[in-house]
Amino acid sequence: MLLEKLLDKMYQARAQVFKPVKSDKIRLLRMSLARDKFPPLPSDYIAFLALTDGLIWNGLRFFGVDSHERTQQNYAFPSLLEVNTDFVGRHRSQGLLIVGEKDEDYIVYNAQEKNYQLMDRIDLMADLSLPRFFDVLYLFGEDLVKQDALREGR
Repeated sequence: MLLEKLLDKMYQARAQVFKPVKSDKIRLLRMSLARDKFPPLPSDYIAFLALTDGLIWNGLRFFGVDSHERTQQNYAFPSLLEVNTDFVGRHRSQGLLIVGEKDEDYIVYNAQEKNYQLMDRIDLMADLSLPRFFDVLYLFGEDLVKQDALREGR
């Protein structure tokens, strides 16, 4: 699976990953999102959560089912539900589900358009739209793949 290979490359490049999420916890998150009137989790993001409950790498953060205490950094890495609840408290969500962030952008799933978007934190305008979660991850991990290809002489 391409997603697993890319996550493995990120892990080798010192990405912080978390234990995979069991299906019953994903089901609870899906129910909580529905109860709070958030868009549903896309199936490709569920596949990501089945591999790791979030990711932190090189300024890139993808949120998971649970928040994670980061004692050495003295903060808690928030859960997907916490991030979205906070966002809706400050903005209208308009069918958006925040799944991650990178620098000055949110990474959102737009349920109406069925794509992922890099959305500016200030003006909330989409800078880029991608059809799959893998495409978003690849956008930020592309250099790792290219480095491996160069080493292998491709």
